[in-house]
Formats: sequence, C-alpha cells, structure tokens
Amino acid sequence: MNDQNKHEQSLDPENWDEFQDLAHKVVDDLVDYLKTVGDRPVWTALPEESKRLFEEVLPHKGSKESEVYESVKNHILPYPTNNIHPRFWSWVGGTGTPSQLIADMVISAMNSGSLGMDETASTHVELQLLSWLKTLLSYPQDSNGLLVSGGSMANLVGLAVARTHASNYDVRDEGVNIKDNSRLMFYGSVETHSCIRKAIELLGLGSKSLKLIPINDDYTVNLDLLQKAIDEDRKKGYIPACIIANVGTVNTGAIDPLIELSNIAKNEDIWLHADGAFGAITKFAKTSHHLVDGLELADSIAFDLHKWMYIQYDCGCVLIRGNHPYKETFSVIPPYIKTFERGLASGPINFSEYGVQLSRSFKALRAWMALKIEGADKYSAQIEQNIDQAKYLTRLVEDHQDLELLAPTSLNIVNFRYIAPPIKDDQLNDLNREILMRLHESGNSAPSSTLLNGSFSIRVAICNHRSRRSDFEDLVSDVVNIGQEVLK
Repeated sequence: MNDQNKHEQSLDPENWDEFQDLAHKVVDDLVDYLKTVGDRPVWTALPEESKRLFEEVLPHKGSKESEVYESVKNHILPYPTNNIHPRFWSWVGGTGTPSQLIADMVISAMNSGSLGMDETASTHVELQLLSWLKTLLSYPQDSNGLLVSGGSMANLVGLAVARTHASNYDVRDEGVNIKDNSRLMFYGSVETHSCIRKAIELLGLGSKSLKLIPINDDYTVNLDLLQKAIDEDRKKGYIPACIIANVGTVNTGAIDPLIELSNIAKNEDIWLHADGAFGAITKFAKTSHHLVDGLELADSIAFDLHKWMYIQYDCGCVLIRGNHPYKETFSVIPPYIKTFERGLASGPINFSEYGVQLSRSFKALRAWMALKIEGADKYSAQIEQNIDQAKYLTRLVEDHQDLELLAPTSLNIVNFRYIAPPIKDDQLNDLNREILMRLHESGNSAPSSTLLNGSFSIRVAICNHRSRRSDFEDLVSDVVNIGQEVLK
C-alpha cells in the first residue's frame, strides 16, 4: 500500500461487524416502537434531562455509534410529534406505514441524487410512481410532474407555471413588471392556505395580486363574488391569471365546486390550479371519489402523499397538464448537467427542468413500495374508512347535549366545541382552549384547533390508518369529562 494512502481516512465504520450488530438492534427497536405506539401517550413533554442534551457544545471528537444511538433512543425517539399514534388528529398529519421503514433504509443506503438525467433505478421508480398517481387521480397520462417536499412547494411550482402562462411578456427574463404591464391576478377563497400567499410573494407578484373571495355557509368559495371580482379586475386593466380551487380546506375540509370553477376558468381563459394538499387523495376513495369530481379538469394539481396517502414525511407531488409551459418556467441547462446518448448521464428526464431543486432525495421509493405492498384498493378502502370515521364522530357530537358542531363535515375534518349553559359565549373560547390543552397534557388524544366565525374549535383531522371508532368515542368522553372538571 502506498504510504500516503495509510494516512487517508473515510467516514465508514472502523468495525463493520459492530456496526451491523448495531443496525440489527436499531431495526428491532424501531419495529417494537411502531408495534407499541398505541400503548404510549399521544404527546409527552420533553423532560429537562433530555433538553440538556441539546445544550451540549459542538463535539470536536467523535463518539461510538452505539453511545450516540443510546442518546437518540433515550432522549429523541420517545418525544415525537407522534402523528403515528392512533389518536393523533392534529393539523393534517399523515401516519406513515411500517413498510416504509424498509424503504427509508434503502434510500439512505443508496443515497441517490434523483436527478432524472442520471440513468438509474431511482429515475424510473419516480416516473412509474407519477404514472400511477395520474391513473389514481384520473389525470391525463401526458401531463408532467415531479415529487417535491410537500404541498407548499407543489403549490409554488403550479402557480409559477400559471404565471408564465398568463404573462403577456417574458416574465422570466424581465421579472415581474407592473409598471409597464398589467398586474396578474390570482383568486382563491378566504379559506385558502397561507402557503398560497407565500408562493405569490415569492414569485414576485406581491400579495396585492392575490384576491381572497368570501365563502358560503359551507366554507366553499362564493362563485358569484368570484365572477364579480374577475369582471371588476378586467375593467381595471388587470389580467385574471389563475383560480385556486381548494380541494379540502385546512380548517374544515371543504371542497370548492370544481366543475363550476372549471367552467369559469374555461370561459374566462384563466388557469385553474387545484390545491389538493390532502383532499385530492379523495379521488382514490372507493365510493366517495365523486366528492372531487372535476379535479381532473384542473390545469395543475398540488397534493401531499405524506398526508392522506400515509407516506412518511416528506413527500408531495405536483402535476401539470402537458400542453402548458412547464419546462419554459424552470428549465436552465448549464454544461455540467448536459445529458448524453450513453453512460450515467443518459437518463430519460431532467427533473430540474420541472421544479426548483436539482439534487433531490429518492423519496419516490417510499410511495412506490407502499403501493406495491398494499395495493391501490387497500388505500381506497382506508381513505373511505377515515371518511366514515369523520361521519361517526359528527354523529357523536350532534347526539351529545354538551357538544356543538361548528362546521359541516365535508370530508375528514370535524370541528366542534364543548358548551355549557352557565358559561357565556365570550367565555366558551377560553373554556375550549383549556380543554384542548388538558387533552394534550393527558396524553390521551391530540386534536388541534382553529377559529370559525370567532369561535374556538376543537378540530379533528382524520388522516390516520390506525384510528378506530372507539378512539373517537373516548375523545368525546374525555372532552365532556374535562369540560365538567374545568367548570367545577
């Protein structure tokens, strides 16, 4: 061996056998962790002992893998957000599946850049997965798309293409120019997710280009007021560029009238973008797919696989109809990512031409393996089960004299509160806020909250394949018991 090589090093383990033993132990621990998740509290506050670990200064000398893992096992693993728990219903948190633990190990071992231009298995897995998702959403196979980190990035990509499509000048070259050109206008309801505003601002359009339309009693966009806003903006010389349809609003799960919005978009020659963060997955459902009829008519769709498809974080997706200026929005091909006829750089697609990132993780393997192992029919039934559970919880709330439903249950989100005759309306918000915090502190369940017409709502978002009807019965019982206890 060359003397110089003796002084070179790597980050591989010094003892591969010890590392392999540790890896086996980690897998055993994690499988047990998943098997027993329902036996643990939904949420546990991080103890001071664990917080002290995160106050340590930068380590200049390394520690043994087994010692570091013990720190992880004792101080990190027991204190998650815990969206994998059967009674976790906060925000819209996906549950993940055990099979993806295998996928994650493969992903980490391969550490693929998932460029698309590389002729590798990861490229073909993602392209096949995208084809399957188009089939499940009844979306045209000639549409384009890619996997992204989540709904925020998927919406950004879709709205960027809408901006390119609507601009009557080269917006990429000149930048957004409202001094010499008409302002581009984007429309969504007041229930539109905050990431849409962020996207509009990041695209340089300015928040004044986003017009939020009032809603109906069922929390869907008011079509008459939308049409009026479009007409008024045309008179002002603005260019109506895009309608954002909510396919499952974050507060209540409301689904905007997609077919009617498609008709308006077609008549007005406006891009229709569907923010289907979780609601788009309803298209997979066995009998409830009709709730999102018209989704397939959108010019672009943003949705998360890590929400209602139960894929591990992070995994979102964006799809764009094939006849729209998708590559024109993002394509930049410098010499260092040039493709060739043969060799490593002879892949079928350069994903960087369809989004913001160049290097990307091999996240496609998670969903690909999940669909291969479970099959689309099982996902269909699972989503239907969550919808049925939302209906069941709604009935439990409606049947209890001490509870009040605060919004129609459109899909898989239930909003309600505890009411008590001695308590005045202006005190109910404080009461229900206290109930929510005690629910969390008890470790029994973890719904989240929102404000609906000024009322504090206990919000139950059901994207959980581990939840059972008995869990919702326990939730109702706990809310009532805590409410009575607080009143005492």
